[in-house]
Amino acid sequence: MLIWDWPHRLWHWSFAVALCISLYTGLVGDISLMDLHMATGGCVIALLLFRIGWGLWGGRYARISQYRTSVRAIWRHFSGRAVEASAHSAPASAMALALWMSVFVQVCTGPFASDDIVTDGPFAHYLSDSGVDVATAIHTRVWWVIAALIATHLTALGWYAWRRDPIAVSMWNGRSAAALVPIESHRLLRAALTAIGAAALVWAGVRWL
Repeated sequence: MLIWDWPHRLWHWSFAVALCISLYTGLVGDISLMDLHMATGGCVIALLLFRIGWGLWGGRYARISQYRTSVRAIWRHFSGRAVEASAHSAPASAMALALWMSVFVQVCTGPFASDDIVTDGPFAHYLSDSGVDVATAIHTRVWWVIAALIATHLTALGWYAWRRDPIAVSMWNGRSAAALVPIESHRLLRAALTAIGAAALVWAGVRWL
């Protein structure tokens, strides 16, 4: 049954592409790619803002209220105990929330960071030298957490694919085998307005700050 709306699926793949490009351009060591790195970083911020909005008023299963997790729930999942049908398992919810928070920290520290050679973040001049050092230290380390979470996510998808579990392709076709009420609308107008609002906030921040 269909549970993932088009805006959520488009966001998922856009976020994955923008994040990968941002990580690559930041880690490859090519100074000529820094403009692209900062541009994709801005895209990631806009996508996170969209996801926050979509998590509040988007599709039923994309809402933050659906991401329920706890240590006990994760243990029950891995111990094979029966759990209530949900669009997100407890481990998947924890993984998604951890990745979003890590990326949020990464993209929020980037504009205040500096390599002390060629490239300064657009907002670095708002901080003292010690503040820039702290932002840079965080920005150059959190990517390890992000990379570990991405690797874990891909490993889990590979495991599901090997077991021929439909969840492995759910972000392509939007469908799930879980006993859930299917969605009836993709809320495209609401998604478009949310995307415009997110892009406008990033543009205003770059333009006026």
